[in-house]
Order: sequence, then C-alpha cells, then structure tokens
Amino acid sequence: MVEAFLAAVRSNEDLQRQLRGATTAADLAAVAAEAGLTIEPAALVKAFAQLLLESDDAMAVRNFDNLGWDMGELLWAAKTWERPDQA
Repeated sequence: MVEAFLAAVRSNEDLQRQLRGATTAADLAAVAAEAGLTIEPAALVKAFAQLLLESDDAMAVRNFDNLGWDMGELLWAAKTWERPDQA
C-alpha cells in the first residue's frame, strides 16, 4: 500500500503540496485519502519502517537522510523516542 502512496505522490503536485504541511502520521494518512487510498496512520508508519528494514544498508541510510531532519528535529526524536519496553 505504501508503494501506491509513493507513486501517487510522485505523480501529483497537489498531493506534494499537501505533504509539505504534513507533520504527523495522521496528516500523511489524510493525504493518502486524498489520493484515494485508505491507510491507517500506524500502518503507514510501519510500512515505511518495513521498507527501511528490507533495504540494504546504503539505501536505508539514503532514505533516512532524505528525510531532511535538522539537528533540532534529531535531538527531539532522540529525547522523545519511545520503545515498547518503556510503555
């Protein structure tokens, strides 16, 4: 399903504009809905994570780096990242 979402975004400038304002998984799912795809926020996040896990090391690093996180965002993620054993 995430592949269909990526294909829709690549081919639709309106969806690209909408994604520029997306800051949450729910926002991404809303953009997917605009593309005619029903994807729950958690399923979308896990699908992206699965793509990272299935890729070789170089591609995983490229895709992570392409997220364009600045140091403040990386610091925030490091400080707030939750693990299942901490829940």
